[in-house]
Amino acid sequence: MRIRKILIKFNVEEKANKKHGVYREEIEDALLEGRPIFFRTKENKYVAIASKGRYITVVFSYKTGVANIRTAYPSSDWQIKLYKRKKLRK
Repeated sequence: MRIRKILIKFNVEEKANKKHGVYREEIEDALLEGRPIFFRTKENKYVAIASKGRYITVVFSYKTGVANIRTAYPSSDWQIKLYKRKKLRK
C-alpha cells in the first residue's frame, strides 16, 4: 500500500487529540515514515500499526493513494506484540 496523501477531518483530529492524546503530526509520521503494517477490515477499511516515537494504531479508508483517517489511538499491548512479530518476519 502506497499512501501519498493523508486527509484528517477536524472533528477526527480533535477526537484523536483530546480523547487519545494522538496528534496530527504523529499520524502523518507513522503512516509515511513509521514502517507501518496494514490489515484490511470487514468494513472495507484499513488498520495500520506503526512505530514512530511510540506505537499508534490508525484506522482509515483508502482510495488511490489517499488515506482518509477515521481514528487514531495508542496501540494496546497485543497490537504492539503483533507489530513486532510481523516486522521480525520481514
